[in-house]
Amino acid sequence: MALYPWQVDAWSSLVRRHRTAGLPHALLITGSAGIGKHELSLNVARWLLCQNPAEESCGQCHSCQLWAAGSHPDFMLCQPEENSKQIRIDNVRKVNELIFQTPQISQCQVVILRPAEVMNVNAANALLKTLEEPPGESFILLETERFGSVLPTIRSRCQRINLALPSYDASRNWLQAQGVGPADADIALARNGGAPVAAMNWLSSGVATVQEKWVSELQQWTTSSLPLDKIASSWSKLEFQTVIQWFYQWSCDVLKAACGADAKHLQFAGPVTELMDAYVVKREMLVTFQKKLQQILGQLMSGASHHNKTLTLETLLLEWQALTEAKAGVTA
Repeated sequence: MALYPWQVDAWSSLVRRHRTAGLPHALLITGSAGIGKHELSLNVARWLLCQNPAEESCGQCHSCQLWAAGSHPDFMLCQPEENSKQIRIDNVRKVNELIFQTPQISQCQVVILRPAEVMNVNAANALLKTLEEPPGESFILLETERFGSVLPTIRSRCQRINLALPSYDASRNWLQAQGVGPADADIALARNGGAPVAAMNWLSSGVATVQEKWVSELQQWTTSSLPLDKIASSWSKLEFQTVIQWFYQWSCDVLKAACGADAKHLQFAGPVTELMDAYVVKREMLVTFQKKLQQILGQLMSGASHHNKTLTLETLLLEWQALTEAKAGVTA
């Protein structure tokens, strides 16, 4: 669980702060998705729990051995339970129970809570008192990629550590060091907003192939060569948030292209360029469509969504088809 190269400065700053004035009891680690926030949190947690810490955890002490075994009694990972999109009050009550106990092995307890923005109001209120009056040597590391969606009462009681997106060259070099070819690295970074960890996961998980299939199916639907029920049924079997996220990214690219953006600024440059060559896109309708996708995505990410997947996708696909019109004399 080594640090990523672009995290070295943030890590050094945290170590220096802890050795001089001590770290605050609550840190809110923010930054884009896919840059390694959770990996940094895990490294911080292991280091804080280590019984012989230097510039990093020793890896040899009893605490580090328990950590490696995944059974450290002074550590807790708090995140939504299976089949849930929210962190609920019962989850936070378990956090409070741990924090208010005496450490069993290490000199402190550490909790990682992620993603902080999906705590519901009751859970957030249950955490507030602990954040205001943390007992003894305890640390809570909260993670979020949507800082503005974290409740203000939570934000105000944490010190923020913002992780910047690595430079394009740094991300590309790291991907190539992992064995990714230059062309694939460029495509993966373009499709994942320049986030290197997300790009690596995109390549290794097979998502790239799946997204190409989505693009093909949307192209067929745009030309009315694929039935609505077939594409909606296919997409509704997949992770809904992933599909909506992709559809939103696609709509962003189409809007950029409709406004004259160069292809190098597009995530889906090839297929979007083909679309713009064959179709007129009604921009006002596209903006409305994009806002709708953004709203649905926000609801999904907050855990407050109860959409009928098939019905929602059918509606979105019909709206998408309505905002495109084949150019005269062009065969799609």
